Amino acid sequence: MDWEAFEKHKAFAGEKKPSMLRRRVGHDYEKRCVYLVTMTVEGRRPLLGRLVGDAGAKEGSIDAPHIELSPLGKQVREMWEDISEHYPEVRVLATMVMPDHLHGILFVERPMDQPLGMVIKGFKVGCNKAYRQALAAGLCPPMLQHCCSKEDATSKANTSATSKENDRTHGLLFSRNYNDHILEGEGELERWFRYLADNPRRLAVKRQHPEFFTIIRDVRIGEWSCQTVGNQYLLSYPEKAAVIVHKAYSDKEFEERKAQWLALAARGGVLISAAVATREKEVMREAMNRGYRLIVLRENGFPPLYKPAGESFAACSKGTLLQVSPWEYHMNKRTISREQCLQLNRMAEWIAEH
Repeated sequence: MDWEAFEKHKAFAGEKKPSMLRRRVGHDYEKRCVYLVTMTVEGRRPLLGRLVGDAGAKEGSIDAPHIELSPLGKQVREMWEDISEHYPEVRVLATMVMPDHLHGILFVERPMDQPLGMVIKGFKVGCNKAYRQALAAGLCPPMLQHCCSKEDATSKANTSATSKENDRTHGLLFSRNYNDHILEGEGELERWFRYLADNPRRLAVKRQHPEFFTIIRDVRIGEWSCQTVGNQYLLSYPEKAAVIVHKAYSDKEFEERKAQWLALAARGGVLISAAVATREKEVMREAMNRGYRLIVLRENGFPPLYKPAGESFAACSKGTLLQVSPWEYHMNKRTISREQCLQLNRMAEWIAEH
């Protein structure tokens, strides 16, 4: 992952609100293409299995994190892998069934007479049938017994009582719609395969350190009310430095400052930057490669269900990264303005001094 990944947020034409369920505007979903598809269980109930294993265990060992599928989870996996029997144009390349969601990679090998959404719909119909059978046999608890909190349970009970037509606890396994990513870049498919295979380990890590993967809102940092993800204790480290590279710096001045910043980080200090300028990214990239402590300031906030990816996930799990944004998340394609850069630089300096 490069530093642009901290700023990269894909948007879709006409869309303003964040959503994990939108389709790509203008894309032909009947043509030959490869997709990474994700769908979640209604209410995020862990009906498909459970995580077992140790996050610190060696990959490939019997103690490595993996998902022990429930009978329903096994049926879901079998139906996903049997998609080609019903839609010969589609080949299943990979499957990862997690306790409360499913990831799968589909290859539409030749143009179809119907869009991908109809394939997913057919799969969901089969899953709903299996779910209803499991409910009838008493193998799946109803939704209200799997709420995350009493407040959620009360809310869902009230919703059920006042709006029966919205009651999805009897017969619909997956939430409405689904999320898809379209294969575009070189090497992207290999990264998808690794991502799916690494899902159980990532879940184990997040359960060990939930505080490092939670979006915390309304965090007061100087004059700013911010959103954060990562290790908030980095804000209170005694030795910190703002990595801000001005255009007026000569090559010699930059190299001297870079050496000073990296030496501070090597001593256990924290580097803070919006990493907008090329040379700022260079410093932060080298610091990330060395495993140093970083606070990254973002122009954009965090979408719902945000999860750090790649190296930022690893850094969060080790407690060496904090991501901060003073602004709410947006889906618009924007170039960071000069005023925003100046504001983020002021924030970096304030954090370094307090």
